[in-house]
Amino acid sequence: MFKIITIPFDNSVESFNDEILTNFSLNKRIKEYHASFFISEGKPYWSVFLSYDSSIKEKGSKSEIEDLNETEKLLLEKLKVWRRGKAEEEGVPVYIVATNSELKEIVKLSPVNLELLNNVKGFGRKKIEKYGKEVTTIINAFNQKP
Repeated sequence: MFKIITIPFDNSVESFNDEILTNFSLNKRIKEYHASFFISEGKPYWSVFLSYDSSIKEKGSKSEIEDLNETEKLLLEKLKVWRRGKAEEEGVPVYIVATNSELKEIVKLSPVNLELLNNVKGFGRKKIEKYGKEVTTIINAFNQKP
Protein backbone atom coordinates (compact mmCIF):
# COMPACT_ATOMS: atom_id res chain seq x y z
CA MET A 1 0.00 0.00 0.00
CA PHE A 2 1.09 3.58 -0.41
CA LYS A 3 0.20 7.08 0.73
CA ILE A 4 1.32 10.55 -0.32
CA ILE A 5 1.27 13.23 2.36
CA THR A 6 1.95 16.88 1.60
CA ILE A 7 2.97 19.12 4.47
CA PRO A 8 2.86 22.91 4.11
CA PHE A 9 5.23 25.25 5.92
CA ASP A 10 3.55 26.71 9.02
CA ASN A 11 4.55 30.36 9.30
CA SER A 12 3.18 30.68 12.84
CA VAL A 13 5.75 28.21 14.22
CA GLU A 14 8.28 28.65 11.43
CA SER A 15 8.56 24.95 10.67
CA PHE A 16 6.82 22.05 8.98
CA ASN A 17 4.22 20.31 11.14
CA ASP A 18 4.97 16.61 10.76
CA GLU A 19 2.13 15.56 13.08
CA ILE A 20 0.01 14.29 10.16
CA LEU A 21 2.87 12.12 8.97
CA THR A 22 3.70 10.90 12.46
CA ASN A 23 0.08 10.05 13.27
CA PHE A 24 -0.40 8.21 9.97
CA SER A 25 2.69 6.06 10.51
CA LEU A 26 2.06 5.15 14.15
CA ASN A 27 0.39 1.84 13.34
CA LYS A 28 2.03 1.13 10.00
CA ARG A 29 5.25 -0.62 9.04
CA ILE A 30 6.95 1.82 6.66
CA LYS A 31 8.88 -0.09 3.98
CA GLU A 32 10.13 2.82 1.90
CA TYR A 33 9.76 6.57 1.70
CA HIS A 34 10.71 9.40 -0.63
CA ALA A 35 10.51 13.03 0.40
CA SER A 36 10.49 15.96 -1.99
CA PHE A 37 10.64 19.65 -1.23
CA PHE A 38 8.82 22.06 -3.52
CA ILE A 39 7.45 25.58 -3.64
CA SER A 40 4.00 26.30 -5.03
CA GLU A 41 2.59 29.82 -5.31
CA GLY A 42 5.41 31.05 -3.08
CA LYS A 43 4.67 28.56 -0.26
CA PRO A 44 7.17 25.80 0.65
CA TYR A 45 5.96 22.20 1.01
CA TRP A 46 7.29 18.73 1.71
CA SER A 47 5.62 15.88 -0.11
CA VAL A 48 6.30 12.41 1.27
CA PHE A 49 5.57 9.17 -0.57
CA LEU A 50 5.21 6.24 1.84
CA SER A 51 5.16 2.58 0.92
CA TYR A 52 3.86 0.55 3.86
CA ASP A 53 2.43 -2.73 5.00
CA SER A 54 -1.15 -2.65 6.16
CA SER A 55 -1.79 -1.64 9.73
CA ILE A 56 0.17 -3.53 12.31
CA LYS A 57 -1.40 -4.53 15.60
CA GLU A 58 -2.15 -1.54 17.71
CA LYS A 59 0.59 -1.00 20.20
CA GLY A 60 -0.48 1.81 22.44
CA SER A 61 2.42 3.41 24.23
CA LYS A 62 1.37 1.79 27.50
CA SER A 63 1.36 -1.79 26.18
CA GLU A 64 4.54 -1.08 24.27
CA ILE A 65 6.49 -0.44 27.48
CA GLU A 66 4.65 -2.72 29.93
CA ASP A 67 7.43 -5.29 29.91
CA LEU A 68 10.14 -2.69 30.65
CA ASN A 69 11.33 -2.02 34.17
CA GLU A 70 11.64 1.56 35.47
CA THR A 71 15.33 1.84 34.52
CA GLU A 72 14.62 0.60 31.00
CA LYS A 73 11.71 3.04 30.65
CA LEU A 74 14.03 5.88 31.60
CA LEU A 75 16.61 4.80 29.00
CA LEU A 76 13.84 4.49 26.40
CA GLU A 77 12.76 8.05 27.17
CA LYS A 78 16.35 9.31 26.80
CA LEU A 79 16.64 7.56 23.44
CA LYS A 80 13.34 9.06 22.29
CA VAL A 81 14.56 12.54 23.22
CA TRP A 82 17.76 11.91 21.24
CA ARG A 83 15.73 10.55 18.29
CA ARG A 84 13.42 13.58 18.28
CA GLY A 85 16.39 15.96 18.23
CA LYS A 86 18.15 14.01 15.50
CA ALA A 87 14.96 13.92 13.38
CA GLU A 88 14.48 17.68 13.76
CA GLU A 89 18.13 18.26 12.86
CA GLU A 90 17.80 16.13 9.71
CA GLY A 91 14.30 17.33 8.81
CA VAL A 92 12.80 13.83 8.78
CA PRO A 93 10.08 12.08 10.79
CA VAL A 94 11.30 10.37 13.98
CA TYR A 95 10.62 6.85 12.69
CA ILE A 96 13.21 7.38 9.96
CA VAL A 97 15.90 7.77 12.61
CA ALA A 98 14.61 4.80 14.64
CA THR A 99 11.23 3.17 15.12
CA ASN A 100 9.73 2.62 18.55
CA SER A 101 10.35 -1.11 18.24
CA GLU A 102 14.02 -0.49 17.35
CA LEU A 103 14.42 1.75 20.39
CA LYS A 104 12.74 -0.81 22.62
CA GLU A 105 15.04 -3.53 21.32
CA ILE A 106 18.05 -1.26 21.91
CA VAL A 107 16.89 -0.81 25.50
CA LYS A 108 16.44 -4.56 25.97
CA LEU A 109 19.80 -5.50 24.40
CA SER A 110 21.66 -2.45 25.77
CA PRO A 111 24.42 -2.64 23.14
CA VAL A 112 27.56 -0.93 24.46
CA ASN A 113 29.45 -1.01 21.15
CA LEU A 114 28.73 -0.90 17.43
CA GLU A 115 29.20 -4.63 16.99
CA LEU A 116 26.43 -5.38 19.51
CA LEU A 117 24.18 -2.73 17.96
CA ASN A 118 24.23 -4.86 14.82
CA ASN A 119 21.99 -7.35 16.71
CA VAL A 120 19.13 -4.83 16.77
CA LYS A 121 16.58 -5.68 14.09
CA GLY A 122 16.29 -2.68 11.77
CA PHE A 123 19.74 -1.31 12.60
CA GLY A 124 21.79 -2.27 9.59
CA ARG A 125 25.12 -0.97 8.42
CA LYS A 126 23.79 2.42 7.30
CA LYS A 127 21.97 3.22 10.54
CA ILE A 128 24.90 2.01 12.60
CA GLU A 129 27.30 4.20 10.60
CA LYS A 130 24.98 7.18 10.92
CA TYR A 131 23.70 6.84 14.49
CA GLY A 132 25.60 4.01 16.16
CA LYS A 133 28.22 6.08 17.96
CA GLU A 134 25.59 8.40 19.43
CA VAL A 135 23.34 5.52 20.52
CA THR A 136 26.14 3.59 22.22
CA THR A 137 27.40 6.79 23.87
CA ILE A 138 23.90 7.38 25.34
CA ILE A 139 23.74 3.78 26.57
CA ASN A 140 27.22 3.83 28.07
CA ALA A 141 26.61 7.18 29.79
CA PHE A 142 23.27 5.92 31.10
CA ASN A 143 24.83 2.73 32.47
CA GLN A 144 27.67 4.51 34.32
CA LYS A 145 27.25 4.45 38.06
CA PRO A 146 27.33 7.93 39.65
